[in-house]
Amino acid sequence: MTLLLVPPVTAIWEEADLKLPLFIFFSFFVFILGLSMGSFLNVCIYRLPRGESLLHPPSHCPQCGNLIKWHDNIPLLSYLLLKGRCRHCSSRISFRYPLVEALAGVFFLFSFFHHSARTFTFPFFLSFLKDLVFISFLIPVFFIDLEHRIVPNPLSYGVLVSGLLLSFLTRSFFSSLVGLGIGGGIFLIIRFLGTFFLKAESMGMGDVKLAAGIGAFLGWRLTLVCFFLSFLLGAMVAIFLLLTHLKRRKDRIPFAPFLVAAALISLFWGEKLFSLYLTLVYY
Repeated sequence: MTLLLVPPVTAIWEEADLKLPLFIFFSFFVFILGLSMGSFLNVCIYRLPRGESLLHPPSHCPQCGNLIKWHDNIPLLSYLLLKGRCRHCSSRISFRYPLVEALAGVFFLFSFFHHSARTFTFPFFLSFLKDLVFISFLIPVFFIDLEHRIVPNPLSYGVLVSGLLLSFLTRSFFSSLVGLGIGGGIFLIIRFLGTFFLKAESMGMGDVKLAAGIGAFLGWRLTLVCFFLSFLLGAMVAIFLLLTHLKRRKDRIPFAPFLVAAALISLFWGEKLFSLYLTLVYY
């Protein structure tokens, strides 16, 4: 059985049943939309862990405090033109900013390709919107937990509530509820057992709520794929860090980034991986 994870763009275009100029236009629009969302996600990544408002004050340099003009706040382009430095104080701008913008643009585009066979239908719009909301929650969770080792409540609760609501609109509410139960239940058990045997908190409640929210978005089948991949990725990275002496056995490693990476893989390729698993087991 051949598992084609990334089909050629020409195949995606033909499946979408759109004229090439229109397909290119919508692809470009979705990519720009993702870049713009990535710019806002950078605000979330910086301000949420600090308990700051997302709306006030306007974008400013964290070093000198000067407001960032609109022409210095164009996703990707401004970073390149400014050579990664503030126009006023020349302090270095973190590479995370263009990285987050690029990731949001690429994943938005992936989602468009993923749903392009149903372009301009109402089910397409709802499924596409559901993906974009999911991606927009996952990216800040990844970077915040990686740096601060927390999953802010606005993000964890946001994933859970929006997952249930959008699943209801896309008529997958039952699968969403089961996925929520599986996600929250498994990680709650892991948290309880880890705390009981290790006599210390082994997993934060932020991870539990995030897992429940991921389950609400993905449904029960893709949730199982996601959790398997997250534990696999976590184990591989942990073994690498131990072997290279970058971490010690008692050091804690944030788990939400592995959940996010596994959720994105499951979102785009989970059904293929689930089918492959069934093929290998039952045939």
